[in-house]
Amino acid sequence: MAPSRRGRTSLTQGLDREVHQVIRNVIDQRSAFAEDAFVPTFANIYDEIKRSNSSLNRKPKKLLEDSIERVLDVIRQDLAETDSEAELEQQQQRLPLTPGPPNKASNAMNKSIVAKWSAAPATNGMTTPTTETMAEETSTKNAQEPPRKKRKRAPEINLSPPTNISLANLGGVDTIVEQFQDLLTIPLMCPTISMVQSVRGILIHGPPGCGKTTIANAIAAEYGVNFINISAPSLVSGMSGESEKALRECFEQAKQAAPCLLFLDEIDAITPKRESASREMEKRIVAQLATLMDGLDPALNEGKTVVVLAATNRPDALDPALRRGGRFDKEIHMNVPSEDMRHQILRALTSKLALADDVDLQIMARRTPGYVGADLKDLVSTANNLAIKRFQATLAQDAADTAVVEASAMQLDTNGTSENENDRAGENFAASTQAHDEELSPATIALRNMLKFLRQHPPEQTTITITQTDFLTGLPRVSPSALREGFATVPHTTFAQIGGLTPIIATLTESIIGPILNPAMYTTMNISMSSGALLFGPPGCGKTLLARAIANASHANFIAVKGPELLNKYVGESERAVRSVFQRARSSVPCLIFFDELDGVVPPRADSSEASARVVNTLLTELDGVSGDKAGIFVLGATNRPNIIDQAVLRPGRLDSLVYVGMPDGKGRKEILQAQTKDMPGMAWNERMDRLVGYVENGQQGGLCPCDGFSGADMAHLKNKAGMVAIRRARAKAGPGKEPDRHALKVATEDFEVAVSEIGRSVRESDLKMYEKLRKEWEKIPGAALIAS
Repeated sequence: MAPSRRGRTSLTQGLDREVHQVIRNVIDQRSAFAEDAFVPTFANIYDEIKRSNSSLNRKPKKLLEDSIERVLDVIRQDLAETDSEAELEQQQQRLPLTPGPPNKASNAMNKSIVAKWSAAPATNGMTTPTTETMAEETSTKNAQEPPRKKRKRAPEINLSPPTNISLANLGGVDTIVEQFQDLLTIPLMCPTISMVQSVRGILIHGPPGCGKTTIANAIAAEYGVNFINISAPSLVSGMSGESEKALRECFEQAKQAAPCLLFLDEIDAITPKRESASREMEKRIVAQLATLMDGLDPALNEGKTVVVLAATNRPDALDPALRRGGRFDKEIHMNVPSEDMRHQILRALTSKLALADDVDLQIMARRTPGYVGADLKDLVSTANNLAIKRFQATLAQDAADTAVVEASAMQLDTNGTSENENDRAGENFAASTQAHDEELSPATIALRNMLKFLRQHPPEQTTITITQTDFLTGLPRVSPSALREGFATVPHTTFAQIGGLTPIIATLTESIIGPILNPAMYTTMNISMSSGALLFGPPGCGKTLLARAIANASHANFIAVKGPELLNKYVGESERAVRSVFQRARSSVPCLIFFDELDGVVPPRADSSEASARVVNTLLTELDGVSGDKAGIFVLGATNRPNIIDQAVLRPGRLDSLVYVGMPDGKGRKEILQAQTKDMPGMAWNERMDRLVGYVENGQQGGLCPCDGFSGADMAHLKNKAGMVAIRRARAKAGPGKEPDRHALKVATEDFEVAVSEIGRSVRESDLKMYEKLRKEWEKIPGAALIAS
């Protein structure tokens, strides 16, 4: 027999685990063909092992007997614990909102096995413990063992609606609230009016930080119905079937608490497309969720309504089966907020803060294009931290002044004392304290002085005032999350930073900037606005800069796409990339999409492959607005080779405005170079610079000049080269082995004259003739706006 052990017996040896497996197999086999539960005893287990051909049959007898005793002891303890857990489950079943019938069959079998332990007959002369012996051993063990920990009950789900948020705390969500009102009011508040449930699931999608989770909680708080908030990734379990079970329990809780709103946040984490799912568990979760959504029929739940809200920033990643009718068939899209919406959000975020009189939230809304609600909240928090830092600086100065006064007073007291022992002891203590303070860092001393000052002089000011300077200082420290996530934001390039394109800017203001800034005027005239324009011309003439400046002038978000980066070798991926660009634009309206090197995306379909033709067709479909609403979306294309673009892209209603961005003349070169050199130290424009760029006072060409034929990119290169020449000149003046003072560096006219002799034009004369020929040919195209700069 195995010696008595303190505490619970554990199976740590390999032999014990093998014996345990044999005993479990014997129990399963005997119980399958017997009406009563089979009770294993030492004798029949020993005989079973001896009759087998396993390796256990060759183990020493004493070692095998001890192992059997240990394993039987563990099985007894497991059966006793299972019986206790079954009783606990029966108690929990009487609690509200805890579904599931008791496992009667398992409980009866456990009780039967426990009851028959002492009644089992002994065979082969082996002694079997009697009921009295087992009772004594059990009581002895219970006295020796420490008390077992009670099994923790599963935490109950909080069904109460949120109380710390309401729609009054939000701004810029009027359109979203109206959609929720149309979808939820009757089903939740008056479900008996209509016998057909109008909505079961609502999918809320939009860029990160736009307020999807916040609006769901605020809506639940307004309606005041039961609310279950579940983070979808928390449902995933490592054990097979547990994820589906957790999902079923959530829906069962919602049914029992109906009328109820069930919110699944980040639903895309558990419902990927089944054809691309990497694990079988993901496919089972999708199938389980689809089945549960189909079961949300009020007729099956005493007429009570359960509506499932789900949030994601990747709606296209969801399995299509979940977005069909009767499931998540209603969708609410939250865009990047406009300027007016940002103003409302800032007003809501600062409603309880103390703002200075100079704070202008309208200006901050105008200077935060592309910011979502989370970014604006971060901006307000950053401004508040700057105000706190400013207040702390004032306190630190007051604390330092107080410390100086106290130190001076202590020094006066020390000088006026007598030379007795107590005074000398005080002087020694003061000297040691001063020496200790000298060992501390200045930051530690300043912190201690501030804390001491605050304890002695509590501030009379109860709130901290935030100023406009705090907002403006904090603005560069907050990066728009939409920009980090690949969504669009307004660029910082302005027309003042480019030159030589004044006639083109006037034309584009009429066709693109005007409709974006004042769409109501064009709607009143019942005018169908153009989808965009095609910029073509020699390389380096500012087509990309012009597109960015247009987006900035119209306060439109900007998405720059390099044409070849949309192409993918896998079938269908290139078309999906095109659709994704326009979907991002719909999330950021008003938005300007700029396709650079457009000729790489839309070659003539007659001369291209089937894959290229599909990409062209997809782009044409998006330009026509067939795949979705194109309101507020404008497209600019740029190319150096307009003759190899599919002509269907240029028909009216698509890229119907053709803008030729040619080489700058003398006036244009002067404007470009002035814009480029306005921040260069020592830069002064004079007649020599006019002759350098070929500009004369009346605006006419001054004959041949060193910069003749230079593009905008060449002028930027000239500026950089002149700066290098200025540094070279300063180093030569400083002498060998010495570096010049960087604060004394200045650029001079002769630096530009030297630089222009070291560089050349990037566009050949033959190329210019080819572009001029194209321009003249395209002048015959109706509707073309061809203006040479």
